[in-house]
Amino acid sequence: MDSDKEARIRERAYEIWVREGQPHGRDAEHWQAAAAEIDAEGNAMADASAAGSKPRAEAAASAQVAPAAEPPPLRSRRATSKPAASGAPAVPSSGGTSRRGRKPPGG
Repeated sequence: MDSDKEARIRERAYEIWVREGQPHGRDAEHWQAAAAEIDAEGNAMADASAAGSKPRAEAAASAQVAPAAEPPPLRSRRATSKPAASGAPAVPSSGGTSRRGRKPPGG
């Protein structure tokens, strides 16, 4: 294998590994996927040069595997409080105490 091509595959396999959340024990899968992407890019460039046009960046980008769906970002509990259905302002359920552990005034 050409050392330049091998270096490109190594870099692409690393990118795939990072994109998938750095899973353990899937290096062979990432290497094969990277090799397939590099080969696809090479074939797209060869096809474009045979047609007499310059290869475009869009053609190379379309040959890449779509990234895995990322989980939604974490949100704080305060950001997810739901308003009361009766139209009254939302009051957190704290078991009769305020956030700092003290009883509310008058109680």
